[in-house]
Amino acid sequence: MIGTMAGWRHGRFAVPAVRLKQIFLRLVEKDLVQSASFAPPLVVQALFGAICAGIGVVLRALIDMIWNGAGPFGLMVPVVLVATLFGRFLAGCVCLVLTSLYAWFYVLPIEGSFAFLVKTDGPRVIVNILAGFFVVVLAEQFRRTMRTALQDRNMLLRELEHRVKNNFASVSSMLRLQMRQNPENETVQAALQTALGRVESYAIANSYLYRDTHYTGSIDVDVYIEQLSQTLESAMSGSRLVKIRRNLDSFVLPRDRVIVIGLLVNEILTNAVKHAFADDQEGEVSLVLTRDGPGARLVISDNGRGISHAGDETSLGMKLIDALTQQAGARMSVETDASGTRYIFDLVA
Repeated sequence: MIGTMAGWRHGRFAVPAVRLKQIFLRLVEKDLVQSASFAPPLVVQALFGAICAGIGVVLRALIDMIWNGAGPFGLMVPVVLVATLFGRFLAGCVCLVLTSLYAWFYVLPIEGSFAFLVKTDGPRVIVNILAGFFVVVLAEQFRRTMRTALQDRNMLLRELEHRVKNNFASVSSMLRLQMRQNPENETVQAALQTALGRVESYAIANSYLYRDTHYTGSIDVDVYIEQLSQTLESAMSGSRLVKIRRNLDSFVLPRDRVIVIGLLVNEILTNAVKHAFADDQEGEVSLVLTRDGPGARLVISDNGRGISHAGDETSLGMKLIDALTQQAGARMSVETDASGTRYIFDLVA
């Protein structure tokens, strides 16, 4: 039991759990009835309820092969719950009626008849149907509450994203203004350009904090890095002949840690493009994410000229990378030679 719980905590079963939660939130928020434009909403609800009832009948028949007549109304609850959550109130009621009639006619002691073998069968059917209706009412209330909460949260996220973007834009504008006021000082220009690049890189990384509105507490590291690196590659394609290669295994981490990993990727990719290659030199940067038991290893490497002097280790960029590595809960090692530089990060789930 302890081993199983540890497996959940350390990510062995985390991916399926997160996937199921994401699918559930998307279905509830999207509204299956609104998405089905081929028929009026009431028809779609009734049809979905009938499909759920059909699934319940098939499951009931499979169970009867092993335990004939066991729990006549037992499978009514899960299929009615699914019908209501994803197909609204009418779908739940249609599913409830059809599954109840099936159980009453085919499963109760007198098979193929609505008659009762004993007097208590009648009240039992009534109680089960009323319980099923209670499930429909609760599921519909839960569905409406969830949709309202998700809509409110998405509105707040969009507002927060708008405010953060404005803040980043203000900082970028001030840095550009300072650059225009000191056009002849190359040292100041270089420092301000570096700061501006970091602000813009962080703005790109921060945008992914709100892009996936189906917040589950954890997100896919591979998807995040893929999208982020594509954006950076597009932004840098006009000035540098540098390609970014990606080979990323699926891996899930808490959102806050993934954002920090995104900042790490931003910083290292930006440094590699600016410093690893000459102005007219073609180059390649690779991102490799490999699952390693409950954790993963992220390797960011380039085929440039390497770090040529030890002073880089005390630079602001390296200090920033060290600080971000600690925030991400990772262990970092750096390898550099004439064939390029490799940053290796061991991530623990």
